[in-house]
Amino acid sequence: MRNLQLILLALCVALGVVWIFIAQNWIFLNLFPGILVGPGLKLDDYLQTGSSPAFSVFWGGCITALLIWISVTWSARPVSSSQTRAMQPMWWLAASILVVFGWLCLGWFTIFQWQVTGTSALPGYSSYPVPAGGWLLLMGFVMLDVILLFWLPTLLASPRTYRLVVPGAVTLLGSR
Repeated sequence: MRNLQLILLALCVALGVVWIFIAQNWIFLNLFPGILVGPGLKLDDYLQTGSSPAFSVFWGGCITALLIWISVTWSARPVSSSQTRAMQPMWWLAASILVVFGWLCLGWFTIFQWQVTGTSALPGYSSYPVPAGGWLLLMGFVMLDVILLFWLPTLLASPRTYRLVVPGAVTLLGSR
């Protein structure tokens, strides 16, 4: 890996940490509190026991997928362009799995953990009462996180032979 690619990859990971663990919660608290708050719900409580753990686990999944992608692309030596193009469905599969994994993390920490443990986040509820608009916002943030935590690092760190695999890499960085 070239030095510039290593620096850009490290910068992406550092920005991802700041985004997931600091900026995203700040955005939820200050820009979208009315969308995420359901009846009888304190947003701080939801962020501590629902959203933050879900996005933390999701961050771990994105970093794992990124490391797998980097190890596969840097160790592979394609013989032809068709072998390189064959990796494009794998990239899209990884990105799609990450989106679904993020949604499952949100579902687990918002709904299922309370039902499995038999405890209640709020009296009369078996999950956090996040309104429909809040769910749409959270699901949108999962897709944004996949862009920031998987697409951007793979765009910047993929070797030249796999530059055509990552969507937008040739348009943004050129083919050489």
